[in-house]
Amino acid sequence: MDAKIAFEKAFLEAVGAAPSRNVPLSALSSFGIGGPADLFFEALNEEELAKAVALAFAEKYPFYVIGGGYNLLFDDAGYRGLIIRNRLEGVRPEGQCLNVLSGTSLACVLSEAVGAGLTGLEFLAGIPGTVGGAVYGNAGAYGWSIGDVVRWATILWPDGERKTVAREDLGFGYRDSVLKKKAGIVLKATLLCTPGDKAESETRVREILHKRWAKHPPHGTACAGSYFKNSCSASGARVAAGQLLDQAGARGLAVGDAAVSDVHCNFIVNRGNATSADVLRLAEDLKELVHRKFGVRLEEEVIHLRADASMT
Repeated sequence: MDAKIAFEKAFLEAVGAAPSRNVPLSALSSFGIGGPADLFFEALNEEELAKAVALAFAEKYPFYVIGGGYNLLFDDAGYRGLIIRNRLEGVRPEGQCLNVLSGTSLACVLSEAVGAGLTGLEFLAGIPGTVGGAVYGNAGAYGWSIGDVVRWATILWPDGERKTVAREDLGFGYRDSVLKKKAGIVLKATLLCTPGDKAESETRVREILHKRWAKHPPHGTACAGSYFKNSCSASGARVAAGQLLDQAGARGLAVGDAAVSDVHCNFIVNRGNATSADVLRLAEDLKELVHRKFGVRLEEEVIHLRADASMT
């Protein structure tokens, strides 16, 4: 029996629902790029997600879990395995904390916090994606990262083990966490906030959104967010990748329909028909440009998911 057909049968028995076939990843990507995934499944609750992951791990079937499709570049060839979309959604205030399911959008989390009179999450304003992806990559802005406010997180490991761990055990670093190294999947998290004034929070959110809108590509632009991480200077301070790219002459560069944004040089945008090959070639050109000018090697923040990749 064909391996894919055999896995589909086992998946239906284990999870209670069948995965879809040949789903175009471009429709699941903020970049609008990507060929078909052999199999695709939307997990609507923790048990579905856990069963799907445990089965793929046990069967050694390639799989990858996604959230909102941001910060990802899918391959032109698609994905030779199972893409699982995390749709675990929900927010529950509890005292000074928010208990959040990992598929919940950051916009929803921020709205719930402000509505409950809780402050400390305003830096999330305008950051796309879900809580799970944000914790995985320690997303942040304006000097704050989500790792600063995580109290606990329940993690699903590829072998099916579920464990609730404290912030200190998540190994947060700049756009990094231990989850990247060990392929952990966030199921839910508790975010620690501070009681505050709702009107002041709303004002702060508007200020941050205004700043983002002024210097980032317009909302809805086909891109994956900041393409490169900010680099460290000799003193250890972070230097904005967009600034290095701009000064190195990146503005206006393009490969095919992949182009450097006219608004911010650290955004690669899809002008309509860009391929992942276009994006990857342009990214390499940009890295070489900055290295020649400043001796700095930029590191990608956006994850390129190869057609043959797996979380394990």
